[in-house]
Amino acid sequence: MLNIPKDIMKPARYSGIEPNRIMKDPTGQTIRFALCYPDIYEVGMSYYGYFLLYGLTNTLPDVWCERCFAPWHDMDSHLQRNGIPLMTLESRTPLHAMDLVGFSLSYELNVTNILNMLSLARIPLRSEDRESGPIILGGGPSMLNATPFEKFFDLIVVGEAESKLIEILSLYRTLRGAHRIDIIRELARLDGVYSPLFRKGKVRRQVIEDLDGVYHPATPPIPVVGSIHNRFNVEISRGCGNGCRFCLAGYGYRPYRERSLERIRDIIDRGMEGTGYEEISLLSLSSGDHSALFDVISYIKGKYSGVSVALPSLKIGTIREDEIGVIGDIARTGFTFALESASTGMRCRINKNIDLDVLLGQLPLLKKYGWRKLKLYLMIGFPWEKEEDISVIREILLPFEKEHIDINLAVSPFIPKPHTPFQWLPMESEDTLNEKILMIKKTLKGRRVKVRYRDAKTSMIEAIVSRGDERLAPMFEFLLEKDCKLEAWRESFRPELYTEWFEKEGIAMGEYLAEKSIKKALPWDFIDTGVDKSFLVSELDRAEKGEQTRDCYSGCAICGMKCKTPLQSRGAAIAIQSSAAESKPEPFPSEPQAQQTSSAPGVKYTFRYGKFGDARYIGHLDTMNILLRALRSLGITIKTHGKYHPMPKISLSDALPIGIESNCELLEIETTVGILIHEETVRDINRILPRGIKVFEFIKGSLQNMVKDYSYLLVSDRTVENEMWKLRYNNKKYLYVWKGKGIKELWSKGEFERIIKTEDRRIHGRRTDN
Repeated sequence: MLNIPKDIMKPARYSGIEPNRIMKDPTGQTIRFALCYPDIYEVGMSYYGYFLLYGLTNTLPDVWCERCFAPWHDMDSHLQRNGIPLMTLESRTPLHAMDLVGFSLSYELNVTNILNMLSLARIPLRSEDRESGPIILGGGPSMLNATPFEKFFDLIVVGEAESKLIEILSLYRTLRGAHRIDIIRELARLDGVYSPLFRKGKVRRQVIEDLDGVYHPATPPIPVVGSIHNRFNVEISRGCGNGCRFCLAGYGYRPYRERSLERIRDIIDRGMEGTGYEEISLLSLSSGDHSALFDVISYIKGKYSGVSVALPSLKIGTIREDEIGVIGDIARTGFTFALESASTGMRCRINKNIDLDVLLGQLPLLKKYGWRKLKLYLMIGFPWEKEEDISVIREILLPFEKEHIDINLAVSPFIPKPHTPFQWLPMESEDTLNEKILMIKKTLKGRRVKVRYRDAKTSMIEAIVSRGDERLAPMFEFLLEKDCKLEAWRESFRPELYTEWFEKEGIAMGEYLAEKSIKKALPWDFIDTGVDKSFLVSELDRAEKGEQTRDCYSGCAICGMKCKTPLQSRGAAIAIQSSAAESKPEPFPSEPQAQQTSSAPGVKYTFRYGKFGDARYIGHLDTMNILLRALRSLGITIKTHGKYHPMPKISLSDALPIGIESNCELLEIETTVGILIHEETVRDINRILPRGIKVFEFIKGSLQNMVKDYSYLLVSDRTVENEMWKLRYNNKKYLYVWKGKGIKELWSKGEFERIIKTEDRRIHGRRTDN
């Protein structure tokens, strides 16, 4: 049983007892692989790509892939203070004892977390300094320019890593036992893989051609601490064919590929059975482009009552008017549209091919179907941008105001990213960006708009790292010496340290932000994304002229990718009024429909459950969500209340403080008529629940019918002077009984190693079960 200090925030982050975690026997010839996410638990447990690789590598019978996340500041200090190395969650094996350690880097400001995790793991930072220990792998979107931090990795995988990671593990199996440097040399020969120790020529980005033929996680580990996005992720497509000239994801994930409707349905069915999530996120760079999007949504609505759908990003004009009502029935989150620029001329330059009039024409319908809030993305800082390109946002938002629709406007500075047509452009100064943000806030003051903006300084540091070269490697080591980590969190970001390093080294920060010559080589030119450099140059030229390029769905733009199959998409003109006459899977209501919440009385059941061992670190609300998802995965439908945002009809006993164990917690649910719960249900639930949470019994009826008097059993290895009843001395442990308030404060004093809430009848021996 873990003994996490009582002052550690959210200790369940470090428990490793999640449902669906994968446990294997580490003995014999098992390859031990630690998959690390360089941010805290709540972020990493939301990341689809992380669980794709976790589940995929664990399909190999002789490979055990385990998880590891960056610790929060308090746990970080605890590890350093007590000389405890960073460990995996599943087996609590130190990272330095693994065969391979992989990092998935999706954000440049998390590089300092990688160095800190290596340091906590007692692994030398630079590849050249490692004479033994695990091989350190790097992958993820940020590896399209890993030059600034490549020295900290033994091997770097460029592109989509599914098949390549399996190939690396298979080759490692044959090389195991050889000298470490020889293993790295051989693995670096693989296509799409390189090592800073053995640089080669061009490195080709790896691309999965057929999404239907590759692994998709259906039963990922379920967080025991509320994650950033607590939902089941279904990747419906990959890549994007819209060709926005600023977008690294659009160019770095080409070409556009879809999963078939049949495959998506299968993933949804297995995911709902294996997780019990109440929300499904349809992942895509532009989810509205999927040719079968509406069929997917209709399938979810028809089969999974009470399950909502999240559409992370929509291109304006990809949702038909006749679809809005059905989406509104099951989408709890609002629509999010990437406007990017308020100016038509600027949208032509950045190749944002949208018809804003389509969205404005649909506003009355959005209002009719219950949408009172929309989110818009806006970018500022393009080189051709003038004041009127920004101020026009006021006129654009007037129709929203007339329809009483609130707007959340997210403003981000433009960052000229590698491998895009805008990679040669300069980034605007911090002062200019702040002036433009202030202009937007003043322009929209007093309107139905909530403006959120990305800090200009943060964006500039991100630009420096993403456009950096090998000279920046010592900067990350300097930042580690200054205890710089978790920089994606505003309270931990320390931009003054970057300035200090640049001044100390005599390097101008502006050098990395300035315009770059098309004729000169760039640090990332050795990465072959599949898109011809000549195409990027021609796109930059068209941007200068204000000319648009057709998207990949309208016809091939001859970018160099040599797509094997023509792209299919719903098309950009899908929202015109005439499309409403097309065939529909089902009739649509003429008026907005609230979520179906029956007024008929349901059937109440109350469960008695317990939390023991490491599960004592799971919070009250997280425990509730775990139990509800276990019930949903068994097909038990819980009645809801509320109109447009329904909530399950449940009642719980008082919240149990974190760290306290119990065998008498209560959960009351109200099911729809026809749902029967029996003893087998209890056994099935317990097979799903994480280690340490167990359902003991249930009754048909209200929670009030099971409430009993309870006390707290306190366990200590020494005598305690207090107003408590000493029960007995057993196995060198003193047992005390406490009845009353103040148990949280009593636990925080640290005098007791365990406190267990239990019914009085169990303490006095009238019940001996559990």
